[in-house]
Amino acid sequence: MCRMIMAYGNFSVKQVMEAARSMCCGETAQHDGPIKAHPNGWGCLWLENDRIHTLHGSGSFADELPGINITCIHTRFLAVHVRHATLTKNMGIQFSHPLLRQCNNVQWYLMHNGFLPTIYPHIGLDTSHFDSAEYLEYVVSNITKEDLTLRYMTEKMTKLEPGGSSGNAFFINNRKAFAWQWYPEDTLFPDYFTMHIYKHGDTQYISSERIIDLGVASDWRSMRNHELYAISLVE
Repeated sequence: MCRMIMAYGNFSVKQVMEAARSMCCGETAQHDGPIKAHPNGWGCLWLENDRIHTLHGSGSFADELPGINITCIHTRFLAVHVRHATLTKNMGIQFSHPLLRQCNNVQWYLMHNGFLPTIYPHIGLDTSHFDSAEYLEYVVSNITKEDLTLRYMTEKMTKLEPGGSSGNAFFINNRKAFAWQWYPEDTLFPDYFTMHIYKHGDTQYISSERIIDLGVASDWRSMRNHELYAISLVE
């Protein structure tokens, strides 16, 4: 399971990185889930001059943040992911998000919070190797443009067999970013799997947790389950 945050518009890179660090350490965890700390890898993605840049690490984001030169990141779009590995076999930098898959000349990146172990038959595998990578392939392998729709995402998730905890995700290319919230209605931890949207002026955040240091509580709202929220990155 994981925590993640996306920022767009007028924001401080330093403050967004600090928000991700606080979620990594469980400092802002006001939810019903048993997992508070997320120390098993991290990744950052930002858009600069119409080009996507990424960084990855295998350790705790809180430990490694001081070594990241954030002063060189100049962007109006940033996403950060901090990870708690569901399976210990899937630990290491090769499992750190964002994950990348190219489809029809579009580079798609994924940040995922949840566990979806029943996707693998739908992409022709005999067993699951890494559910998040399988999720990315399942969603984007048949897409012919840089877009997702609510109908498409709902149909894809409806076809899955039970057994997953959440498909919460950021799907990102260099033209659009999507926040997708999906978890089973009978989940034991709806608060943990509810993302939150902040929108005020020229600033937007989508985050696994409300970060009051980024904006007052009244400007945050909870995402609805099965909601797809899109941001155009073309200005």
